[in-house]
Amino acid sequence: MVGVGGPRKRSWVRIVLGVLGILFLAVPMLVAALVIIVGVGKWESLDPDAQGRVPGRVTLDADEGSTYVVALGTGIINETGGGRAFNTDVARDVRCTIRHPDGSEDSIRGDRQVSSVTRAGQYATVGKFEGEGGSTELECFATSTDVFGEERDLPMIVHESNQTLQYVGYGLLVGSVVVVLAGVGLIVWGARGKVV
Repeated sequence: MVGVGGPRKRSWVRIVLGVLGILFLAVPMLVAALVIIVGVGKWESLDPDAQGRVPGRVTLDADEGSTYVVALGTGIINETGGGRAFNTDVARDVRCTIRHPDGSEDSIRGDRQVSSVTRAGQYATVGKFEGEGGSTELECFATSTDVFGEERDLPMIVHESNQTLQYVGYGLLVGSVVVVLAGVGLIVWGARGKVV
């Protein structure tokens, strides 16, 4: 067979296109995704719809169809409790009952979240719920005690979650992975070259 095992000529155009695609498409997409995913969550927690303590009750005026996040933390680091560390281990022990305006109830548990979020020890999610429009009450408690065997006293916030921006962030994250794979494919294809 002619050309099998013969010398190969690299395609520098493919290699350069692959590198440029990674540098000028994938990297900016990845940075934008991380800024959106982390930044939106941080911004939302700085302006909570309700604040309270665990154990305790909080009330908020929930919008119908909006998703709300219940989290340990104060939202503002300098407030009381801001210096305490909250992690998934602490949030895992929190249980909340949500009473909607129509009298129906939902419950969330920190140990049954689809995905948990912690940030720099100042924020740890307990769960999410959908607002049904109107005055909504949350009653929360922790099943574990602190290191002294006493009932935990934890700051809690409830804030709305912008699902659209989160989907955009995750879409950019997936897009950056696809561009990296395509770029690597072009680089490998160009490096292998064609038989001359």
